[in-house]
Amino acid sequence: MALKATFSANAPVELARITSHNVIGKLTGSKYPNETVSYGGHWDAYGIGPADAQGRTIRPGAADDALGLAAMIEIARKFAAGPRPERTLLFAAWTSEERGLLGSEYYAQHPLYPHETMVANLTLDTLQFAGPVKDVVLIGKGQSEMEQLLAQAAQAQGRYVTPEGHPERGLFYRADHFSLAKRGVPVLLDMALAGAYDLQDGGREAGERWLSEFTGKCYHQTCDAWSPDWNLGGAVQEADLFYDIGARLANSREWPKWLPSSEFSKVREASAETRR
Repeated sequence: MALKATFSANAPVELARITSHNVIGKLTGSKYPNETVSYGGHWDAYGIGPADAQGRTIRPGAADDALGLAAMIEIARKFAAGPRPERTLLFAAWTSEERGLLGSEYYAQHPLYPHETMVANLTLDTLQFAGPVKDVVLIGKGQSEMEQLLAQAAQAQGRYVTPEGHPERGLFYRADHFSLAKRGVPVLLDMALAGAYDLQDGGREAGERWLSEFTGKCYHQTCDAWSPDWNLGGAVQEADLFYDIGARLANSREWPKWLPSSEFSKVREASAETRR
């Protein structure tokens, strides 16, 4: 017996067009200006929302991602104060990350430089403020040779690499670097939500406490706000780490590759053919 049913609905839709902007700076390379190494973070947050228990409605996004942008700006300042790197450096503050990576995706569709000649992207998205750490959290283990550069730079700092503790969160596919990864650009993501750090003061247990408290209470909420109690020693370590990796790539002929098992390797192989 055939089931016969009808359904009707009336759903009003409001359409609003909002213009927002990416902000991009560059330091032109002294020797290979058409080859780029890029840094990125996002400047948007969730803005106004429901009032919390204290009546606050602004969700300022201090860790997510004002800290990441502060680190990127300091990295740019350090590069600008020294000898000009051989390759061009790009520094991008993306818009609308919280609305689906819209800013970085727009850039990926309208790049200033070809993706084929972008050596790598390093993204800083949500740094922790619980103090210096003994390790580095690797997001996307087994994806590219960038993890080897991360391990070597971490060892030079006296740190070791810990694979992300929460792969179920899918962070490798949820931050702005992903818009470039899809186009074949090798990437590194620095994101404190990926797993508990081994803190110098309190170890992994203290790192898990910070992570649980931030993700359970302040992530995308009004309490993601700057406090004079923050210990930014760990954030400084991350900024130094990404500066060192970027400086190595910007002053060498290295072209990091995706590993053969990565879903992005064939895209980069086509890029390599274009470079030749």
